[in-house]
Amino acid sequence: MKLIKTKLRNFRCYQRETEFIIDDLTAIIGKNDIGKSAILEAIDGFFNDTVDQSDLSNTADSNAIEITCYFEGIPDEIVLDTSEPSSPISEGILNPEGQLQIKKVFTFGAKKTTAVFLIANHLSDERLKILLSKKNTSLKQYAKDLGVDLSDVNQKKNSHIREAIRRHIGGDIAVQELKVDGNVDNEDNLKAVWSSLKKLLPVFSLFKTDKAFDDKDSDIKDPLQSAINEALGLPEIQDLLSEIENKVREFSTDIADRTIEKLKNFDETISERLKSDFTKNPNYSKIFDLTLLNENNIPLNKRGSGIRRLVVLSFFQAQAEKRKADKNAPSIIYAIEEPETSQHPNHQKMIIDALSELSRQPNVQVLFTTHSANLVREIPIHSLRYVSPDDDGIIQIEYGEDLESEENNDEVISKIVSALGILPNPSERIKVLVYVEGNHDVNALKRYSKIINDNDASLLNLMTSHEVGYVITGGSALKHYIEQRHLDGLGKPEVHIYDNDVADYRAAVQRINNLTNPNKIAFNTKKLELESYLHPEAIREAYSECGTEGVSLQEIEDNTDVPHEVARLLNSLNDNNWGELDSDKQKELASNKKKFLNVQAVEKMTVERIKERGGYEEICHWLTEITRLSTK
Repeated sequence: MKLIKTKLRNFRCYQRETEFIIDDLTAIIGKNDIGKSAILEAIDGFFNDTVDQSDLSNTADSNAIEITCYFEGIPDEIVLDTSEPSSPISEGILNPEGQLQIKKVFTFGAKKTTAVFLIANHLSDERLKILLSKKNTSLKQYAKDLGVDLSDVNQKKNSHIREAIRRHIGGDIAVQELKVDGNVDNEDNLKAVWSSLKKLLPVFSLFKTDKAFDDKDSDIKDPLQSAINEALGLPEIQDLLSEIENKVREFSTDIADRTIEKLKNFDETISERLKSDFTKNPNYSKIFDLTLLNENNIPLNKRGSGIRRLVVLSFFQAQAEKRKADKNAPSIIYAIEEPETSQHPNHQKMIIDALSELSRQPNVQVLFTTHSANLVREIPIHSLRYVSPDDDGIIQIEYGEDLESEENNDEVISKIVSALGILPNPSERIKVLVYVEGNHDVNALKRYSKIINDNDASLLNLMTSHEVGYVITGGSALKHYIEQRHLDGLGKPEVHIYDNDVADYRAAVQRINNLTNPNKIAFNTKKLELESYLHPEAIREAYSECGTEGVSLQEIEDNTDVPHEVARLLNSLNDNNWGELDSDKQKELASNKKKFLNVQAVEKMTVERIKERGGYEEICHWLTEITRLSTK
């Protein structure tokens, strides 16, 4: 499941109910002590019960903190209280938008109490509101009292009985709060329902910047502990742990029951007041421990802070790679406070690349707070969140992209740019700007230029040239927005090279060339896209070198979608049915092949292969213009 939104009330600076929308990758920006970390810690409080009385807002309108989380991606069938799966919609546990909406209320009096509610679209008839509360025996009796015919119903399955009762009574549906935990009687079946739902929730791991680094609380322990927690969330491990719990419950309950029987020999009244109840679930995350030692057996919590945080970075990179191959990994949310802390600017770039890659893996979300312009420049605009007070001092959340129109929110972006001081800063040595659609195009152009430069030294080798800067126009990262706005004022010559498969780029090329500005020239590729210039043998050799044989395209034509064809071929080599995949999945797999094709495969190209594919003169024309403008 995926967390898409949270609402906070009375949590620290968020006294009024405040909504926060969450993406796969979410960057939270704002001044110090404004409420950025409070968002992460509130979500941590929801998942890991870390809320205490000090979190209650100084201006709270009650003695209760409310944290509500909204989840999408709920399975069509889930097991609530017996082994039989049922529909969460028919069971009435989803909100009107089909989301799992869970509200936790933390109340502070003589002691802290926690109540959990499902905000759900539930049948409004009073007789149906208690269905989920009843266990099997009382549920069958309740059906009988209501006159429900259960003759054709499997009466061992609670979901079947509930469905029969709903059909019998019917009625309207209304949004209701169903209390599933907190002062709920142990005999109430809603506790079993909540226990089942909790297993579906993502694992949430929060990495703080201001941790105390001592022997008992090490910075490195958190990511390694999250690895343990993630392992414990795997379905196969959950099954094994459930089997262990059942065996322990069966054995210990038998002893408890026999003990009670023996008590009758001493005092009947005592035994009548006792009953065996195995209610406390074991916390396996506290049983397992994991650490890292260097060659001298020195633990990492004894090393410098920079080293410790680099290990955290390495953890994220390792997780991103692992999740590419792991289709059964449980959902997990990583929340990181200021990941740039104590890191060299070069490492900051590595950090954001690792976090971005991790967020693109299935069932992974990444949230982080930051003050780093280096990190934020690389973030897609739709992932940006700006936290600031309004004119009345009320903390508000603003979004880089308008939530309704999905257009860039210029006013908010300007605030972020101003707050972080993000400005384009091309070096004075840059003589010409090359505009392309994406990073993959840069990779390909540089490598083609090296191949051609080896044959004709008069043309620039872009692999080694420091006179050419690149502007990525196809992305929606903040740096692209800023560069597009400000680079015109630099007065640098421009060469635009765009694929031929997008109508907007064909129109853009026409507009630029219509200016008849000698310092601005634009090209559309004559073939579909840059991957279409590849030779089949270059692709085959590149994959063969990596240990994958059989990636042989019979022919590449000018309009061949090469990434799509390579993805299809690899899919069939792995005995998967390409035709059964939906178009979005096919596009995703094709997109994942672009980096390989534009790096490893292009490196297998030669002048002869470029000529054989009919691209030599065209690419030379691009390089000629880049070379000409770089000498002006």
